[in-house]
Amino acid sequence: MRSVLLLSLLASSVFAAERPLYFTRPLTPADLSGRSLRELTLMRNWIYARRGNEFRRAWLRDFFAGQKWYAPNQAGFLSGEWRNNEDETGETAARDDKNAEAIATYEAALTTEQLVAMRDAARARIKAASAPDPADVIELKQLSVRLGGWAGEGDGPADLTPLENPRRLDGLLTLKDLEDMSSRDLKLLRNTIFARKGRPFETPLVKGHFKTVQWYAPNPKYSDKLLSDVDKKNVKLIQSLERELKREAETNYMFAA
Repeated sequence: MRSVLLLSLLASSVFAAERPLYFTRPLTPADLSGRSLRELTLMRNWIYARRGNEFRRAWLRDFFAGQKWYAPNQAGFLSGEWRNNEDETGETAARDDKNAEAIATYEAALTTEQLVAMRDAARARIKAASAPDPADVIELKQLSVRLGGWAGEGDGPADLTPLENPRRLDGLLTLKDLEDMSSRDLKLLRNTIFARKGRPFETPLVKGHFKTVQWYAPNPKYSDKLLSDVDKKNVKLIQSLERELKREAETNYMFAA
């Protein structure tokens, strides 16, 4: 089954590269099928970029900075000021919201088998190229998050985040280690610390994330007593940054309002 998925992904790679990342109509399943994680992430975030969202992830920030139409405005994004640029009926905003939800739902439904086939396809493309395509390196990093560790062959890049390489959680984190991570990333990373000790999850976002993390095994007897001192310090650091980002968002919203 995996070989069929791999061949399908390889065969669709050229087609996928020619497909648009933003649609002015409701998405269909065919618009999402065969997409790489990188493409799906760009499709979803394209909608927020149009509204002025600023990105903490460097590769997203760099990508949208290269789009002539992109005008970062975090205060306007948080306050909803971007709606002034939409059509009077709000149909564009409503359609984009539904499309973003459809992309997120599709991403979340990807199975471990599908993700492994996507990983193998990216590895095959890198092997066949004279030099790695940066898009494939980003793809492997995205897959590393979903599968729970470096998805490429050999040693991973030195700039892997702790979410892309959870082994980094064996040591103490610094704020620099977290600077490339979104609020959503930070939430997942914080819960990765608990997941490594087998904590079961009920929140849909977190539970859905760990269903494809290959090393994760829920422990019905989990207790926070299983956390090490390093674990506890890392949790506190992540929480402190999450609170700071939340305060900044609230301040920007109040200022814009």
